[in-house]
Amino acid sequence: MTMPINRLDTAHHRGGIAAHVGLLIDAVAHRDRWRIARRATGALLDELLSGAYDDVYGEPGKDVGLDGAPVVMVDDGMAVVIAAARGGGIEQPVPVCALLIQSGIPGHGWLVGGLTQEHLVDNDFQRRVQHNEFAPDEDAAIIAGHMPLDEEAASIDWNDDAAVVRRVPSAVITVADARSEAEEMPREQWVWEADNRYSFAALYLRATHPELVREFP
Repeated sequence: MTMPINRLDTAHHRGGIAAHVGLLIDAVAHRDRWRIARRATGALLDELLSGAYDDVYGEPGKDVGLDGAPVVMVDDGMAVVIAAARGGGIEQPVPVCALLIQSGIPGHGWLVGGLTQEHLVDNDFQRRVQHNEFAPDEDAAIIAGHMPLDEEAASIDWNDDAAVVRRVPSAVITVADARSEAEEMPREQWVWEADNRYSFAALYLRATHPELVREFP
């Protein structure tokens, strides 16, 4: 028996479920494989890193959002989000059905297990969700098989301090600059920095600290 839950009902801690699906869809629209790897699991992780949904959820660099997202709880460890993705160059809203599994790490939210209607009616898939059979080692192997997650970062010689990371109107940013920027940050900020990719330090971290992609502080 399913039970409707208000997605903004903080008493049930479900508000982040729809937001998590939105973040994953936006990562797909931006072709950001690092962010995809942090938010997907199982077969979906493999499909997304392979580019299976690149032509569905939007164009690179354009934000994609969810137009309303009712959440239906299936049981304590599984939820369904039904929504429509808009933006990102999409002419018509794209229906999204997401089956989610709760992270096995206490306090670390939800991982997306599937984004299609097929997953919702696949008994074998649902059984894997219910019995928490998405092994972290399997995900790690999938990620390793799709490396590098950030091709720009991987193309830079991070052993050469003088190598150019980026040329901007006012300066030339080198490997030494990017490394220094990262080293000046608290270690606990590295995961956020690599995930958001707002700085030159993020490129350095993505290339030299691949463990950050599955680190959830």
